[in-house]
Amino acid sequence: MDEEKVVLFFAAFLVVLGFASVHANTANAASWGAKKIFTTPKKIRGVWYHKENGKIVRTKITAHTVNGLKLYKVLKGKEADKWELKLAAADKKADYKLADKVSSSKFEAYTFKFHGVTGFNADGWLAGGGDGYYYVPVKRTIKGKKVNALRVGEGAGNY
Repeated sequence: MDEEKVVLFFAAFLVVLGFASVHANTANAASWGAKKIFTTPKKIRGVWYHKENGKIVRTKITAHTVNGLKLYKVLKGKEADKWELKLAAADKKADYKLADKVSSSKFEAYTFKFHGVTGFNADGWLAGGGDGYYYVPVKRTIKGKKVNALRVGEGAGNY
């Protein structure tokens, strides 16, 4: 009889843990309006290296992340306005330390075309438009051989 109680207790405990983890993941994914996962173009996925300020920089792009940060589709229209106002008010209450934390915890992303090739832009969540990083797959010739490369732009345009 005692053995049945122990098994029943552990079964109930596992069910409660399951519900708690589902609730935690849902709340985390939907924070600050982030709901729809963004999917990167397949040609851009992988580990890329580039030189920046004399140093080699590694960038890892997966189906839904850049360097481990989750990508979400950009909010539009009234929904974006609502969340941006909410964040601005909360940021003011947090002595202007919250917005940077939110925008560096997840990225908003969208696709664009560059010379007919699909790339994407990733920017801090609710950071505002016209900024972030632009990623586009390109071909480069190295020692007479065509190789895949990644064009990385930063700022208000794909520069």
